[in-house]
Amino acid sequence: MKLLLSGLLIAALIFAAQGSSWSGYVKTDADAWSLSRESSNMSFTMDQSIDGQISIVDFRGRSLSPYHSYYKDLSLNDVRIKERTAALAGSLVSEEFLNLESWVNNSVNATIFKPSGSDVYTIEFYEKWPVKLSSSKNMSYKGEQINSRDFVGNNRDYIGSNFLYNHELIREQSINMKLERLNATVFATDEKIDSAAVMATRDTEYHLQSHSTGIAALKYRQVADDGSVLNEDDQRYSGVYDIDRSIRMKSRFDLSRTEDSWLPCCSGGFSSMNPLDQRAFKSAKGVFDCTCFDSE
Repeated sequence: MKLLLSGLLIAALIFAAQGSSWSGYVKTDADAWSLSRESSNMSFTMDQSIDGQISIVDFRGRSLSPYHSYYKDLSLNDVRIKERTAALAGSLVSEEFLNLESWVNNSVNATIFKPSGSDVYTIEFYEKWPVKLSSSKNMSYKGEQINSRDFVGNNRDYIGSNFLYNHELIREQSINMKLERLNATVFATDEKIDSAAVMATRDTEYHLQSHSTGIAALKYRQVADDGSVLNEDDQRYSGVYDIDRSIRMKSRFDLSRTEDSWLPCCSGGFSSMNPLDQRAFKSAKGVFDCTCFDSE
């Protein structure tokens, strides 16, 4: 079997932040599987308030058309938030807060296991690079026209809203996203990849209240560890609407180690021992498990 596991790549980023990336790659005779990740030790906070009138501006003898444009794009270890807003003449009031924290202090581990007599390889990756992102925004517009789009994603889950061709738009929105860790497991033979699962332990909370007078398009999607869709929704409204929307998507993959069934902790057999031999162990716990042994 042709197998390649790429190691960590460490690079210094601007603002004295440490950035790290890694990728896993499994190739067989018939197909291939890969995964790439990137994050940093960093924090970022933004607090912004806008209250004004989008209007004509005279500049060097010319009249500039009234126009407002807003662009936001943030992505860290597949925790993402994007926003695009464009507006013509009108009044605009906006308040926004965003806080982001991420860590890459833990190393990324990869293991390969193939039982004797089996042709199946088990390749596992374990990453603990957590990310926390919280955001809130209140916006009110009244004027000729505004288009406002936003998108949040958390390791293949996403939620999005588009408000288009609105003369009046009020949006109150709050977002909380967490990524704890990621596990990926690939089962493969020399000939092909049997299955692959990407298990990101994550949590996304999204709340939206809106008043719109144009088109409102709302979407969300939640996926399973194999990439299949668990929950999906696509709604579209045209007209005057008040919409209240709350969504929470949570995926959890706990790591657990099972004990060998043939050698349980503190097994029986102590009662059949000679009394003189029993003294050395004090109890049945001391026979089979040193962590259970009490010397007192």
